[in-house]
Amino acid sequence: MNQKSASIRLSDAQRFDWLRLIRSENVGPRTFRALINNCGSASAALEALPDLARRGGGTKAIRIATIDEIERELTARRAGVGCGVVLFQISRPLCAGWFGRSAT
Repeated sequence: MNQKSASIRLSDAQRFDWLRLIRSENVGPRTFRALINNCGSASAALEALPDLARRGGGTKAIRIATIDEIERELTARRAGVGCGVVLFQISRPLCAGWFGRSAT
């Protein structure tokens, strides 16, 4: 991680918009970073995304993750459901494990 990315601090609203953007159709890590860099924020990128998709030749409306979807995902993660980082107590003070699907 470079120095610039290590110093980013996000508000809850910004974090929410980042999650909406990365969960939107056809937005992977490279597109996400390009949108943030070009639009200045995830909020601005979310507003620009439909127009950018149209200008890029998209014939149907791009699917942007809804607020309800993100709220459900965050609620599930807080409850420990699904994949993600789960903190649990064993015989030692605290352990963290990553539980998710394998890409193979």
